[in-house]
Amino acid sequence: MKSNYTKDVPGKSVADLGVDYKSGSFNCSDNKLTSLAGAPSHVGGDFDCTHNELTSLTGAPSRVDGGFYCRVCTLKSLKGAPSHVGGDFDCSSNRLTSLAGAPSRVGRGFYCTHNELTSLAGAPSRVGGGFYCSDNKLTSLEGAPSHVGGDFSCRVCTLKSLKGAPSHVDGYFYCAHNKLTSLKDVHKHITEIKGEFYAIENPISSHVLGLLLIKGVTEVRLDNEQVEEILNRHLGKGRAGMLMAQEELIEAGLEEFAQL
Repeated sequence: MKSNYTKDVPGKSVADLGVDYKSGSFNCSDNKLTSLAGAPSHVGGDFDCTHNELTSLTGAPSRVDGGFYCRVCTLKSLKGAPSHVGGDFDCSSNRLTSLAGAPSRVGRGFYCTHNELTSLAGAPSRVGGGFYCSDNKLTSLEGAPSHVGGDFSCRVCTLKSLKGAPSHVDGYFYCAHNKLTSLKDVHKHITEIKGEFYAIENPISSHVLGLLLIKGVTEVRLDNEQVEEILNRHLGKGRAGMLMAQEELIEAGLEEFAQL
């Protein structure tokens, strides 16, 4: 989306754009800004500063009633980010190694994909929409929100465990393309998923029965199609279904999978 405020000036801050902001959304994208100094303190709509040369969000509004978009800058820190964002917060495609400074409250989705994150520490404890942290260097989900109001995606990281995952996900759970070898105790980390559990492209070879004790799962996707078929046949049957699946897995010679 083209910036509402574009000006070829020697300065590199929002103040140099000479904006007289009154209300509504604020778009200062594609201006080669290195600073958000001079931005409004409260934006009643969306705030878009994508495609700039920012290294931090110092000077950003403290409150944004709509979405806050800072994709494709050169951010190394979220210092200065709004504490409250009513819509989506999108800081994808930057150079972030930490979410320290992220908003404490996000009304809709939180996007931090394609960064260099090694931890989710600093993420909001709850987001109203989906949470997307794919394509990072995560080895753990510690620090993730406890409740996600949409899908949760941690695809294409280096995860070896789902410890720290949200306990409640009101959508699909995507953890494909990681290094998971076991789903031991997955039901202790995740209480409810209102959709599909998608974990293809993981070398999972044991402990999958916990998936049947997670409330709401509509389908399981794994690389082992035989295991996948048995689990899906017993979804929604609680502990009784888990015991039936365990028996089938053992009979099929898949004892390692037939564990919690």
